[in-house]
Amino acid sequence: MMNLVEQAINDFFEGEYEKAEKKLRELMKSRKNDPWVWFLKGLINRKKGDNLEALDALETAIKLRKDFVEAWVLRGIILRDLKRFKDALIAFDTAIEIQISNDDYNDYELMLEKAKTYIEMGDKNKARRIIDMVKEINPEDDELKDLEAKLS
Repeated sequence: MMNLVEQAINDFFEGEYEKAEKKLRELMKSRKNDPWVWFLKGLINRKKGDNLEALDALETAIKLRKDFVEAWVLRGIILRDLKRFKDALIAFDTAIEIQISNDDYNDYELMLEKAKTYIEMGDKNKARRIIDMVKEINPEDDELKDLEAKLS
């Protein structure tokens, strides 16, 4: 049986944003020290278009749990959206380092996020190097093909 945090996150990813937000309000009263609650708050704020509030929530999640890969990744995505490319790359690299230190690194999707950031920065050479590494892992990835098209 899922706890309330898991239910709220599931609601969010199933597009039930109002249900997720209602659960978040409950959780903010009872589980303020749960990094997943703050991650959910970051997701909801980003969905509402409030990237700065989302970043604040993610900072809290990371303070509560330094090795919170998902929070570091979302932080990187939001920073990239804000055109803070260097900070975004640091967030993605931190997520990768955490995964490696946990013997858990198998997320080529995270590498694609870095490649997208380099493309937005205009650094196609670095983006190409990352894309070439990802091609070795999963040459049939649809997103990989889309990114290659942006490099042409």
